Amino acid sequence: MRAPRLTLGFMTMTLALTAQLAPPPPQQDGPGAPPPQSAQGPADAQAPADEPGRAVARISVLSGDASVTRGDAGTPVAAAVNAPLMAGDSLSVAAGATAELQLDAANFARIAGDSQIRVSSLDNGKYQIQLAKGLVTYRTLRPTNAQSEIDTPLIAVHPFGLSSVRVEVAPDGSTRVTVRHGAADVYTPKGTERVSEGSTMMVRGAADDPEFQVVSALAVDQWDTWNDQRDTYLSRAQSPRYASPDVVGTEDLDNYGRWSNDPQYGNVWTPNVPPTWAPYRNGQWVWEDYYGWTWVDYDPWGWAPFHYGSWYFRTGFGWSWFPGPRFGHYWYHPALVGFVGFGGVGVGVGFGFGSVGWIPLAPFEIFRPWYGAGWFGGGRIVNNINIVRNVNVLGAYRNARFANGVTAVSSADFQRGNFRNPVTLDRAQLSQASQFRGAVPVTPTASNLAFSNRGGAGAGPQGNINNQRFYSRMTPGGTATQRTPFNQQAASVHSAFQSRGIPTGAAPSGLSGGTAARAGASPEARSPSPGGGGSAGWQRFGSSSSGSAGNSPAGQARSLQVAPPMVRQREAGQGYGGSQSPGYRGGTASQAPAYRGGSAAPAPAYRSAPAPSRSAPAAAPRNGGGSHSGGGGGHSGGRR
Repeated sequence: MRAPRLTLGFMTMTLALTAQLAPPPPQQDGPGAPPPQSAQGPADAQAPADEPGRAVARISVLSGDASVTRGDAGTPVAAAVNAPLMAGDSLSVAAGATAELQLDAANFARIAGDSQIRVSSLDNGKYQIQLAKGLVTYRTLRPTNAQSEIDTPLIAVHPFGLSSVRVEVAPDGSTRVTVRHGAADVYTPKGTERVSEGSTMMVRGAADDPEFQVVSALAVDQWDTWNDQRDTYLSRAQSPRYASPDVVGTEDLDNYGRWSNDPQYGNVWTPNVPPTWAPYRNGQWVWEDYYGWTWVDYDPWGWAPFHYGSWYFRTGFGWSWFPGPRFGHYWYHPALVGFVGFGGVGVGVGFGFGSVGWIPLAPFEIFRPWYGAGWFGGGRIVNNINIVRNVNVLGAYRNARFANGVTAVSSADFQRGNFRNPVTLDRAQLSQASQFRGAVPVTPTASNLAFSNRGGAGAGPQGNINNQRFYSRMTPGGTATQRTPFNQQAASVHSAFQSRGIPTGAAPSGLSGGTAARAGASPEARSPSPGGGGSAGWQRFGSSSSGSAGNSPAGQARSLQVAPPMVRQREAGQGYGGSQSPGYRGGTASQAPAYRGGSAAPAPAYRSAPAPSRSAPAAAPRNGGGSHSGGGGGHSGGRR
């Protein structure tokens, strides 16, 4: 008789828990209410289901100048906070500058000045960073199922668990691996060695048979101190408690707003901003491979609220961000807006619409993606084009009813990447718009590749990292080499709309597709470094007799792979200049690698954290909000 009672009790408890986790139904009246059914239109029933797209990392900290060279276009552009990076993109950090790349809620790659990295893989929980030159600290701050690897010309480094691993590559390819927390395996073609916490491994020699030496960890320097401060800042952040772990970047919200409980939605966040502020106005649209039009916000906290969740207006509070129920699952989106056009075909010179506008989606409004299945990606052409004429924007989008809820610029400015001249719209225009349910009829140009107006397009080492050879144990996850040249993307958009009689502005201008990676290239042999084995204290990989450091966890050395796009050796003696580079002194291979100025690697001089960029004005005034402290001061704030 007890079994039925237990089953009934279990079912009752399960239903109660399900009710708590389910999203609250929106009220039928007031600013949070959904639009009338008649305003949604018949096509809404066929709106595509939300689904994960390609993985994206973001620049979460930037102090000083850096540049990004995309995998689908060979021209570098200035890096910026909140700039998205995909597999195949490279990041060069100028001497004296610092950057942090956030891969997800748990994994961070911090890049010192005079360094160059490439994101080799992001998809399927496999994160690969290729370090051509300089200094990177890879930090796994929280439990994660992701597998991570830092590839260098000589070795591949695999951090274990909660760890902090510092990897340095000198101009000649010699490498040092220092484990501050946790442990790391170092892979070579000849075998694997474990580096434990508090140890430094030095590696030198030929790529096909390097030698190593393990010593006590290098003395802690300014770079390590800043990394610890940054860890403290991230660990103490309270905002992650209010959103799903799938929502990346919530640590930035603490010092720029406040959380409160809305009876309708639950936990919502309200930024400390001027009364005239509205979402999706302080930033710009950037063209990204696969995703197309992607919003890059200028505010230092502007990642999570513009790629996850939704905005709505509350009387007496202003604009608030709803991240979704705490226990839901969410994916990155290039933006969560609805696109509309104003002015009929032929109004603009060479454009189908005189102006292009966008409205932030309110909670539970239908999101109609302009990317993914049926759109452009991996060489497919644009075929998802659905323009609905004579749409009443005020009825179709709840946020359009409030101040600055609709933002629009001329189509020509949109294509030029100029979003500082918003167009004033009257009520008549808002009641007779065209709704874009799919591709936006604007052909991207080279101007749409820039993340901001700031300088630094050529900052940092500019060696062709795509022609460098790296060792890798991990097989890239999915789309690491599937980048489509930008010219091909732009031509696809242009021709698709032209074929339907809708002009989209200037045709593609012949920008070089540049560095799109290609799989299947055969690696060339790398010249061995001078010298060989036999020096006191140096060992060959795979020859260690120590059970704790000798081999991989399975007890066997594993052969490595050459990362597919890195196929050509560097010229003999080629290196990257810069007195602040954490590089080795010149010398023969028989000498132990030593750094200039002593045992500590040169690092940019920080006070307590990287200072905001000189080129970025002060952030917008706050209404009683706190200021960054500790390791959180590295954001480049303000409007660019």
